[in-house]
Amino acid sequence: MNLKELREKNNLTQTALAKSLGVTSNAISAIESGRLKLSEKLSDRIREVYGEIVEPGARKVRAAGKKAEKKTRAAGRKLETVVETAGAEAVLDAEKKIEKKTRKAKAKLQADKPAVRTGAEAVAAAGAEVEKQVGKRGRKPRRAGIVIQSPYGSEITPDAILDKVGPADMVYVRVDQNKAYWVRGEETGSVDLW
Repeated sequence: MNLKELREKNNLTQTALAKSLGVTSNAISAIESGRLKLSEKLSDRIREVYGEIVEPGARKVRAAGKKAEKKTRAAGRKLETVVETAGAEAVLDAEKKIEKKTRKAKAKLQADKPAVRTGAEAVAAAGAEVEKQVGKRGRKPRRAGIVIQSPYGSEITPDAILDKVGPADMVYVRVDQNKAYWVRGEETGSVDLW
């Protein structure tokens, strides 16, 4: 029999049992919950007053609690290790995906080169067209300003494009995509034109 069973058998509250044994109700509560071990002195007192032998048992509960807590901490450490490993693998997978997408984008940019004109090529082609038109009319050729028009009617000059792009080895203008693609050494990128 344990202390709680003794108390319930005699229809006592913790306070009443504590009073009859000469201890505090906090001590009775602690013994019943396993936070405190039943002392031999208190065990003898219970035997005198109630004629019952109460088993200490609190140590077992406390030891079992400590063992369970230790197992829980070990399981938590294992889980952290698994999560860290999975996280590292996820980062590597993400890096591989980014690298693959970058290679594809560079390949697409290289493949699109013939379909687009550089700023210089666009200027030269426009200049040739102006000279052709001026020559037809019999006028003296003069240097014309170049303006590139989007499918939606917006306009931009080659100088304005170069201002947006900044220093670059090559610039490809795609009016249909509203983009200027640039190459700077091994780096590539794009800016919106309008």
